[in-house]
Amino acid sequence: MTISVKAARVNAGLKQQDAADHLNLSLTGYQRKEDGTSRFYVDEAVKLSKLFGTEINIFFNAKCHKKTRGVC
Repeated sequence: MTISVKAARVNAGLKQQDAADHLNLSLTGYQRKEDGTSRFYVDEAVKLSKLFGTEINIFFNAKCHKKTRGVC
């Protein structure tokens, strides 16, 4: 099961500013990441999973790229 970072944040009862502060980001910087304009770094995803009380793997949907499909 995967859920969005926003859904995990809302389920945890936190505001965007709470998550931004936890990652030492501006509110605008966090909003860009949450809405998909910018990407989260792995270390940020780890911090958010701890903050939200979730497993990190719920944020990821593992898929193989066409070029490597035979390897996966």
